[in-house]
Amino acid sequence: MEIWQIILIIIGGVLILGLLGYLSFCLYISNMMANMMVYPKHFKTTEEKKASNASYGDIGDISKYQRTPINFNMSDGYVIHGDYSLNNPKKFVICMHGHRGNREGLQKYSWALYRLGYSLVFYDHRSHGDENKRKKVTMSYQEHKDALEIIEQVKEKFGQDIELGLFGNSMGAATALSCTKERQDLSFVVADSAFAGVNYLVEAFIKIHKSPKFPILQFTEMFIKHKAGFSYKDVSIKDIVKENKNVPILLIYGDKDEIVFPKNAEILFTNIVAPKRLEWFKGATHCNAVVTDRNRYYKVIEEFIKENVK
Repeated sequence: MEIWQIILIIIGGVLILGLLGYLSFCLYISNMMANMMVYPKHFKTTEEKKASNASYGDIGDISKYQRTPINFNMSDGYVIHGDYSLNNPKKFVICMHGHRGNREGLQKYSWALYRLGYSLVFYDHRSHGDENKRKKVTMSYQEHKDALEIIEQVKEKFGQDIELGLFGNSMGAATALSCTKERQDLSFVVADSAFAGVNYLVEAFIKIHKSPKFPILQFTEMFIKHKAGFSYKDVSIKDIVKENKNVPILLIYGDKDEIVFPKNAEILFTNIVAPKRLEWFKGATHCNAVVTDRNRYYKVIEEFIKENVK
């Protein structure tokens, strides 16, 4: 064997080993990201969220509400736990929390709605909270199906003729926006820090960790599909909102959001064809606009509802 042939074999072997190492690294990162979404290690407990609320002072004071426990029975037998606070018996808002959180974390946001006369319904997403059974988290795919059933059960309990809006933050905001495709009878949606699609969350993680977009973006979708049964296309909120022709949508974002990058707001706002409003909060991080400027946060929601709900 000639020396040049030996050199080519060695170079080829090094390249193959390098490629295998690179692909192994990408697969490891992709699997880790999929697990973080579908099987997160830590969910906030009720006590942790209560402590977090207390740190905001009266902005997170849950004593404002008289809360009554309620269970929602899903069509697949899963039981979702929640509670409600009655105010005006003809006006309701269902509030939806974000990934790894629970309903206790919604208090500092929902006061804006309660003071406008709305009765509030809180619940823990599937796998979240202290009482719900742990399963998979699907970043609004299954959660929005649950939300549709909860909407119907709320109407069955309190009246088909009630005015009903949705509030959500992060994954809860994506869930609320997803409901508009099927529920054109909703009065409004307030979406705080909603992502435009799961692929944008993965892209943000890749950018933050300075990892290669290709093929990690594609591998992560493969793992998500295998673990949780949904693809990026199934949770493309930017496409879902195009189907909403009537339900007014308020988008709220912090310009320093480190999880849902600002481009998500621009993408969603461009794709919404129903009445819409986009509000930026300078200096606010993810889901933190209410803390950055509480008075403006409440005022924006109040103005939006008065302008769009007759």
